[in-house]
Amino acid sequence: MTYQEIKQKHQRAYDDIMENAGVFWAFSDKQFEEGLKKANLKKGEKLVKIPAGGFCLKKNIDKLLINLKEADKTKTKELKEAKEEKTAAILYELNNHECFYTGDIEPVTKIFKGIYTAKAIVKVYKANAM
Repeated sequence: MTYQEIKQKHQRAYDDIMENAGVFWAFSDKQFEEGLKKANLKKGEKLVKIPAGGFCLKKNIDKLLINLKEADKTKTKELKEAKEEKTAAILYELNNHECFYTGDIEPVTKIFKGIYTAKAIVKVYKANAM
């Protein structure tokens, strides 16, 4: 499986987790009202605010966190097993985060924390820097 295929597969999994937990994002009153309707909030149910402008039913927050943690573990495992994709994955994220322009690889080391070492990321960076 290529890095892009792994990313797409796991993005779909994250999207499904969010949908099943009734998560919605709102950046205006109108979006918040639409999200409330979509969540089908019952009388007495509470919402929890989550990062990036998100909201989740309080009763679903524990399940959401558990499912996200499991999805992260699965993605990490698949990336570690896809050794032939290591360089392609690192190079993709270096370009995506404009590391060759900024000279800062920290965003990529955060993405791959626990998957690829900083040393491996620096090696790809140096091999591809102009």
